[in-house]
Amino acid sequence: MVKIISIRASDGGGAMRIDLRRDSEEKNESFYILASHQREHEFKKGEYPDAAYDVILRLDGICRGVKSGRRILGYGANSASALRMKLIGKGIRPEYADEAIGILSSEIGLDESRDAMRLCELQIGKKIGARRIISYLRGRGYSEEALIEVREYLSGVDFAPICHESAIKKYKEIPKDLDQRKKCIDYLLRQGFSYSDIKRAFGE
Repeated sequence: MVKIISIRASDGGGAMRIDLRRDSEEKNESFYILASHQREHEFKKGEYPDAAYDVILRLDGICRGVKSGRRILGYGANSASALRMKLIGKGIRPEYADEAIGILSSEIGLDESRDAMRLCELQIGKKIGARRIISYLRGRGYSEEALIEVREYLSGVDFAPICHESAIKKYKEIPKDLDQRKKCIDYLLRQGFSYSDIKRAFGE
């Protein structure tokens, strides 16, 4: 049997702390579950069958996943897959991480397309070219579906002036020396600009 000894609000009312003891253990254990899960299950002080322990253990894992996810998202945009990997890296079981992400998606409107677009605009502000932006977003775990809007947006951006600014930022001016010019071109290619962008940027 499992005996719930106490249950009280925690985390400003967003979660509930459950203190319980199992017959097989000598010490009390403490778990945290979301307030929404408490409303669903209506746990109270008293005795429960052993199966209740597994339910509370799962809900505790989901609660920890949601709380960690909120902190991670507070630092910036994340794709669902990147967020999942970070939660797992923090010790959240994969199945709990998946449920936590589902809750976060409905809670704060986790929108991969919107977040990918925001990161895209930040990268443009850093004078980065289209190819590197797409590569960067893929590396952050954004799917091809999430990148559709980004690709559309990038197709309408004139990257020649941005490429020109990137070259000036690095070299102070467009190099005239052939060796320096080649190094500049290689640098701009690594920054994700196309040959067409570079050719037009050099003409400005």
